[in-house]
Amino acid sequence: QSQQNVDNFSKQSSRSVNTLRTAFIALGGATIIKSIADVGASFQQLQNSLNVVFGSVEEGAAAFERVQDFAAGTQFSVQQLTQAFVQLKGAGVEPTEEMLMTFADTASVTTDQMGTFQAALDLVSRSTAGGLGLEDLNRLADRGIPVFQILQERLGLTRLEVSDFGKTAAGANTIVRELLTGLNQRFGGALESQVGLLKFELNQLGDAFDNLQVALFGKVSDAAAGTVRALTDAINS
Repeated sequence: QSQQNVDNFSKQSSRSVNTLRTAFIALGGATIIKSIADVGASFQQLQNSLNVVFGSVEEGAAAFERVQDFAAGTQFSVQQLTQAFVQLKGAGVEPTEEMLMTFADTASVTTDQMGTFQAALDLVSRSTAGGLGLEDLNRLADRGIPVFQILQERLGLTRLEVSDFGKTAAGANTIVRELLTGLNQRFGGALESQVGLLKFELNQLGDAFDNLQVALFGKVSDAAAGTVRALTDAINS
């Protein structure tokens, strides 16, 4: 009787373990599917934003390909770089790999890399509006970038003189041009020191995994969108 009880308990435990394993497999599968859908939908939205600011689907697709290629060699994600492309293009600035690499190199020497990158983007974007204020330069200076020293060396302007000089569109454009040149001279290639560091490599892994999910999503996106649309119509009816 005792042996029979042990056998029964063993069978029940085995069934419970199998049931639990099946549940975890199903949960894991659902999580993966949701992740693929979320990333794929996010990339669709990014692509659409680029289509709008670049003026056509073809131009947007070409820009998105540039973003993905550039992301593969930097510390920033496809999402972050797409937003950079949209911001610059929307401000009337042609986003070039050279400009963005200067920003990435400069950001790599700071502790707040994304904040530095965004401050540089904002600086360039706002300069096209016809003026450049000290607050825009101070955002970079506060992160340890010697912007005023660079401008003193390249333009011979003090901090106060920079403020007056940047009030016109021509002056603002000159400041941005000389600052970018100075940043590239000081920090060009600095990003290479990040290669091999865990944070950088984890970012590269994340980008690779996102690209894999997007590739999988591309195989079923049209059918999935149609299914969701049909379900929405049924609920509305």
